[in-house]
Amino acid sequence: MAGQAPGGQKTPPNINSLAAQGIQGAGLGAAAGMAYTPSQVGVAGTSATVNPTSVTGSNVAATNVAGSNVNPANYNVTGSNVNPALNNVSGTNIAAQQIGQQTASPQVQAQMMRNTSMTPYMNPYTDAVIKANEADILRGANMGLDMLGAQAQAAGGFGGSRHGVAMGEMGRGVAQQLAQSSAGLRQAGFQNAQAMAGQDIANNFNSQMANQAGSQFDVNTNMQRQLANQGAGLQASQANQQNALQASLANQSAGMQGQLANQQNALQAQGMNQSAGMQGALANQGNALQAGLANQSAGMQAGLANQGNALQVGGMNQQYNMQGQLANQAAGQQDIQNALQASLANQTAGLQGNQLRLGAANQLGQTANLGFNMGQTVNNNLAMQGAQQQAMQQALFDAAQRQFRGYTGQGANTLGYVNQALGQTPNVGTTTKQETKQNGIFDYLTAMSNSYTGGN
Repeated sequence: MAGQAPGGQKTPPNINSLAAQGIQGAGLGAAAGMAYTPSQVGVAGTSATVNPTSVTGSNVAATNVAGSNVNPANYNVTGSNVNPALNNVSGTNIAAQQIGQQTASPQVQAQMMRNTSMTPYMNPYTDAVIKANEADILRGANMGLDMLGAQAQAAGGFGGSRHGVAMGEMGRGVAQQLAQSSAGLRQAGFQNAQAMAGQDIANNFNSQMANQAGSQFDVNTNMQRQLANQGAGLQASQANQQNALQASLANQSAGMQGQLANQQNALQAQGMNQSAGMQGALANQGNALQAGLANQSAGMQAGLANQGNALQVGGMNQQYNMQGQLANQAAGQQDIQNALQASLANQTAGLQGNQLRLGAANQLGQTANLGFNMGQTVNNNLAMQGAQQQAMQQALFDAAQRQFRGYTGQGANTLGYVNQALGQTPNVGTTTKQETKQNGIFDYLTAMSNSYTGGN
């Protein structure tokens, strides 16, 4: 578990405590697995016994058929008389329609150019075009004046009379070009407007001429309609006379056809009534014969049906009894098989429970062995860490001892330097030993401390 270190920082978790907690959880899980007990399977119940039902056949009673007689008097046909007066045709008179006169053609009024304003036809951007042209001309004139001044200055005559005359000529040419250009642009704009106005005047004149021609066409059409009305009146009179003659002839023919139709209807009605009487008598005889045959056939079919029903009922009852016995036998065998399967399932569940308990016990042993190995590993690591700390402290002690020996032998070593400076020879038998100082751990720590604090 991670703890709270001084200064508000969290210490890292201890691997040993985490491992011990994991081993404890694994042991608890293995102990719970050892207590597992499988549930027993019981038979839900026994199969129900099947009781077969007996079938009782129903007898069929034959129904007698009574033939129906046909009365021919109900189907007598009465012929209908045709009245020729209802189909008389009367001719219709045709009245010719009169068409009124049309109005006269309009007069053509020609427009003139002097009465037409040119303002709507003028280009609204004429002044802008002229100003842009003047700006281009003045820009070229300024460039020319600059070049003329540069040439005069190069020749040493800048500001002289010749320079002034040249500038005056250039100014006159620029003014003349501005006037000609502006006049040309305005003349072109006026001519364009005059041409557009002339085109509109021509279009107006042509439209008036077309309207006058249309009015003349209407006058000619009116005259032709009056002539057509006169011809229609003559044709209508002739048609009325022909309609009257044809109506008289049609009425005469319809009267003769009506009398002939009445005679034919009377003859056909008598023949149809006679035929219907004969067909009714024959139908009555046929119905009586068919009813007797149908009654006889129905009686025979009812007797055969009753015999067949009795045989089928006996066979069905035997079959149902046999099926009921077989079903009861199969149900008993199924109950035995269910009990056997339940016993086998309980036995298998017990074996599986034993295996699970053995596995849990094995897992618990492995977990305990894992905890023992981890304890041994921790002890070995602590021993190694103690040995390393002891070696480090011994190295510090050895370095401190070497450094102390260097300090104590430093006085004897400096005597040789003093004797050499004085020119004296050391005494015979005196051995001078020079030791080389080796830096120890304290020297390195002192150097690091001085470098960190700046030598203060």
